[in-house]
Formats: sequence, C-alpha cells, structure tokens
Amino acid sequence: MDSKIAFEKMMAQLALEYNTEPTAFTKEGLTLTTPALHEGQRIYSHEMPFFAMATTGNSVVITVDERLHAPLRALAEEAEDLHRLYEFYNLQKIEALLKPYGYGVRGTVHMYLPGESFPEKPLSDAFSYKWFETEEDIASFYPNEQFTMALSEQYNPDRPDVIALAAMDGDHIIAVAGASADTKTLWQVGIDVLPAYRNRGLGTALVCALCRRIEEKGFLPFYGTAVANIHSQIIAVRCGFRPTWTETLTYKL
Repeated sequence: MDSKIAFEKMMAQLALEYNTEPTAFTKEGLTLTTPALHEGQRIYSHEMPFFAMATTGNSVVITVDERLHAPLRALAEEAEDLHRLYEFYNLQKIEALLKPYGYGVRGTVHMYLPGESFPEKPLSDAFSYKWFETEEDIASFYPNEQFTMALSEQYNPDRPDVIALAAMDGDHIIAVAGASADTKTLWQVGIDVLPAYRNRGLGTALVCALCRRIEEKGFLPFYGTAVANIHSQIIAVRCGFRPTWTETLTYKL
C-alpha cells in the first residue's frame, strides 16, 4: 500500500478513537477532546477511555474527561514545546492530575506504518517454516505462553489473531511473527524469538514475509513497540516501517 494512503487511513482511525478530525494529527498545536466510543475503533477496553494522548510530531491530541481540559491546557502552555509533554517530569504531572480520578499513566508506545515495500529477506536454511492462516491453525497456539509478543495468550474476540509465520528447529517452534485484526482493515504485527535463537536475523525475515502476505490479502499492517524495546524498533525499521505516531494510555489504579 502507498505510504500516503496508509498514513491517511491510520489518521482517520485515530480520529475516530480520539473523537476528532484527522487534521488534528497533522496541524500544529494542541487538540483537546472529550472521550467517546465509536463503532470501528480498536478495542483495548470496553470502558469509556478517561485519558489518551497521541502525537505524530506536529501536534498533540488528548482525549480526556472534560474536567481535566483546563489543567492540561495550562500544562501544555508551561511545557513550551508540545513534545515535552512526553518527558518524564511532565508525565508525572499528568499522572498527578489523573490520580484523584483513579487513573495512572500506563506508558507510551511507538507506532509504525509501512514506509516502503517490504523487502524479501532470506529465511535461513537452518530452519523450516510454517504458516498459520486459519482459525483452527491459530488456535493450536493457545494457551500461548512463549510467544506473547506475537500472539495473544488466549483467543481475544476483540482483536483476534488471524495469521502467523513460525520458524521451526526440528519439531520445535523457535520464533513467531503474528498479527491481530485490530479493525476490519488494520492488522497489528508482533514478533517473538526465543532467546537462544536471537541475533540471527530471524525476526526481520519473519516480519517482512508476514507483512508481504498481509498486504497481499488487502490489509494494512502496522507495528507497535514499547519505548525501551530497541531490538523490536530495529526490526521495524529494517522491514521498512517508519515511526509515525506515539500513544500514551492509562490504567485504573
């Protein structure tokens, strides 16, 4: 998929989830909205969100309970540059605002979209490979305890795992690239390689092959990593993903 089309599709998705317009993520400045639930959004919780913050680098969009609009606007003005809202001392201030309402800052994730065609990375001849593309195939992983970065631990009807590519050493699965259908058109990709088999290029090769298959099926792959997961971020970049936005979410105390 063309990178511009992929970006526009994801901004429309974020706009749905942050109760705003797609332009809010590309224009300069702060946008504050009131949370809402909409059909078609990614489902990570069935409860009304209390706070979520996203940026594409140009703007910051915060959807939050209206009672916190004024103090968050004041905090943004004090921060001078909006990207500084993501620095630890400002996240502490945000958490102080959230705590009286029973919420804390869970963390920030870096999110990626395809930036170019996914390269054909060679799969090592030292291993065999197996596709899992049916509901029955995927169910064979559950309960999943070894590859939780690639697939859910159990079947999740809100974001079902829909495809996986496994590397095998004999009869043993040693690495899995998988994807969940987070919406009808957006599939989130994850990768997990057993420690003894890391640093051999398996993660990059599996993710590239998986993403090419996802695009062949007509879906848009996207990728997310924790702030400190440098190895995962390297895989994303090597596969042709580009950092596109970050999201900061909360949890109930």
